[in-house]
Amino acid sequence: MTSQYEYLLNELKTELRVRRIGYKRIIRLINRQEYDEIRAIVDDYVINTLIDGIIAERDAIGITVANTFNTLVLLNDLLLVFKEDPQPSLTKARKLFRRKVFINIYDLVAGRYEMRTTKRVLRDDIRRNPDRVFPLRNAKRHQVLKCFLLSIY
Repeated sequence: MTSQYEYLLNELKTELRVRRIGYKRIIRLINRQEYDEIRAIVDDYVINTLIDGIIAERDAIGITVANTFNTLVLLNDLLLVFKEDPQPSLTKARKLFRRKVFINIYDLVAGRYEMRTTKRVLRDDIRRNPDRVFPLRNAKRHQVLKCFLLSIY
């Protein structure tokens, strides 16, 4: 079952393919939040609506993950899923998650818990799929998402 975010991305990809516009280029502009450049390339109501939906869905995903990482019980449940020991405090649980668990935010929210074995594997996956990059500004808005920040370039 696909998430709302994946559905919006697939619809955007289809609409851009019909108009013969590069998908990765538009996604990179969305990630950098350069909306004026997108409108200079394509000024279409359907595409702009899809982009607005993607932005709103990313905000919702950030809030969902931030709420999970602010609750010790939920965070310990996630650690158990990744075969790590539960921790007595939020700080220790977050540090363990940052050191031992390598997963994309979108996979975490969608419940796809196939963890990457190293940071390099996660980094390569994100480089190949720019639509799986969580915007830095959104991550900075929620301090607890720091454990997901990873230099990819």
